[in-house]
Amino acid sequence: MKVDYLDKFSGTLLGVSIGDTLGHPFEGMLRDRIYSYFEDFKEYMKENKNLFKTYTDDTQLTLHTAEALIQGSGFNENNFVREYVSWLEDPPIGPGFGCISAIQKLKYGIPWKKAASKSGGNGTAMRVSPIGLYYSKDIKSLKNAALKSSVITHSHPAAAAGAIVIARAIAFLIDKSIETSFSIEEFFETIISSISNSQEKIWEDFIEILNRVKDNLNISVETGLIKFSQVGVKSPFFIEDYLGKAFVHPYTLSTVACAIFVFLKNLNSFENCIIQLATAGGDSDTVGAIGGSLAGAYFGLGNIPDYLKNIVKQHKHILKISEQLHLKFREKYKLG
Repeated sequence: MKVDYLDKFSGTLLGVSIGDTLGHPFEGMLRDRIYSYFEDFKEYMKENKNLFKTYTDDTQLTLHTAEALIQGSGFNENNFVREYVSWLEDPPIGPGFGCISAIQKLKYGIPWKKAASKSGGNGTAMRVSPIGLYYSKDIKSLKNAALKSSVITHSHPAAAAGAIVIARAIAFLIDKSIETSFSIEEFFETIISSISNSQEKIWEDFIEILNRVKDNLNISVETGLIKFSQVGVKSPFFIEDYLGKAFVHPYTLSTVACAIFVFLKNLNSFENCIIQLATAGGDSDTVGAIGGSLAGAYFGLGNIPDYLKNIVKQHKHILKISEQLHLKFREKYKLG
């Protein structure tokens, strides 16, 4: 199968921004409450366009990651630090504490090894998709770049594991299509192998969680979200009040598990997939962004409905960055 890589690059970055934009109004809500607002989501969007007028830091930092790769023709630490610092001038929209606290320190010249937050939050997995695209034909470099891009702001091993898994998933999906589909077993073998043979206990915990996701794909989206919303979260961060409810925790392992689960439950339609992701509950914009990157890489731009493309502010700018990243990718691998 001949892959239209530009279609995949554009689909991925736009997928991030669509999921982020749709999920943003529902951030911090239980899934049950979200679904009390509408019977038909498309109709709700049409009647409440003002709610979906912006994406958040998930998309902003994804675009800065892409810009850093474009500038350096690959990973260059200085370019990444500079791009992340420049995000402070955007200004940030709905930033997570781990990201913004670390990047504010970087702005004042504190080296990243001291500036990085100890947070295990999902702030690195949400922005990593450009690395998965650019290094999709060089998996060793993909893992290194995903890890290094993560530790600039998050020193916690959970954050690094999530970034590597999502980047590797993107690289896997870029060569797949809805016409040919793919093996679920192979998908999990691929992403699990990317964090195997590690001394990190949390990485081993993550492998166990991913296997549980694989073994539970027969359950409903609602049941799965309840099951995985706080998976891996330990006291004092576990939210007792949301036990047995769909409210995705911002911990990396929980968010990534939920995003992968919802994506794999909706392989027939980008539209259905992105709506389920954005209405997951809890950290809905980031579930939307991470799952949107997977859906975009799989379905490609050509399978994204126009109304979803057009809802994203400055979507033409996002497509332009996708084109520039794609050009650097073709240059790297001498694809003509």
